[in-house]
Amino acid sequence: MHEIRATVRREYIAEVARLAREAGIERITIADAFIHGSDAKYQVVSVETSTPRAHTFVDLFLGSKTLTSTHYSMTSRELRAIIDKGDLADLTRPIGEPFPDVIQDLWQLSQVTPSYVARAAAGAILLATGIIDNNPVAIVTAAMFLPFLAQVLAISFGVWSLDRRLIQRGLTSLALSAACAFGGGAVVAAIAGGQIQFSSFKSPLTSLAISAAIGITAGLSETDDTGRRYLIGVAAAVQLAIFPVWLGAAFILGLPNSDLLRSRLTSFFVNLVTIALTAVGAYAALNLPRGRGRAATSNGLR
Repeated sequence: MHEIRATVRREYIAEVARLAREAGIERITIADAFIHGSDAKYQVVSVETSTPRAHTFVDLFLGSKTLTSTHYSMTSRELRAIIDKGDLADLTRPIGEPFPDVIQDLWQLSQVTPSYVARAAAGAILLATGIIDNNPVAIVTAAMFLPFLAQVLAISFGVWSLDRRLIQRGLTSLALSAACAFGGGAVVAAIAGGQIQFSSFKSPLTSLAISAAIGITAGLSETDDTGRRYLIGVAAAVQLAIFPVWLGAAFILGLPNSDLLRSRLTSFFVNLVTIALTAVGAYAALNLPRGRGRAATSNGLR
């Protein structure tokens, strides 16, 4: 369930209300708004509705030729409950999330901040400890820290939404995660010494199948209020991060023969590309709009 709130000039209120009714939304709240520094008169249109109807309304709004030339702002909020006379079975349908919600969530998760670096480094150290000692508890715990899935999705959804800046952001944050993983593996190996005990690596073909399952689930979950994305992120983190961590540790403790090294690197890139392609493929299969990632933020109020 979502609240969609749009602030537009007063002369466009009738068009926004028409689009809301076209999306199947009956209750529309309109209030006057004062925009500091603007001489134009604005009003706020607010609708509280099911996620599918919110999605349809946002698509109609962003695709409206009447509203294309005007300046507006729009916000989307996920709601816990809406108390009205509507049918709960219809009201609580969780699919599909408005597209700007998906894109801006990926933007936020791919912002490189001190806490992002700390999570990437801490997760890498824990994962390195786990693979050197073959400690499954450390490996699973590390997966809860490692930022990998959202960054891969930022790249693939950036391509889908035609947003080059999001692609660049995803590539930058993914490269940082991989660098932290390699560095964490090297540091732990240098301190702990010994040999890498973990050996349960999958073949490239098996990795492809697992990554496809993760990618499809991740793509579908991006459209769903109840997608439990953090659980999928745990699975993807291990599937991706274990290779640069292993490589960092092996760089210190001794690299294997070239065939094994080539197999591990191939598996890493297979996982990366497969998750990215299948995630956006699963999303596209739901017939969701393309190229709308920037539309909701490109029309500032004036």
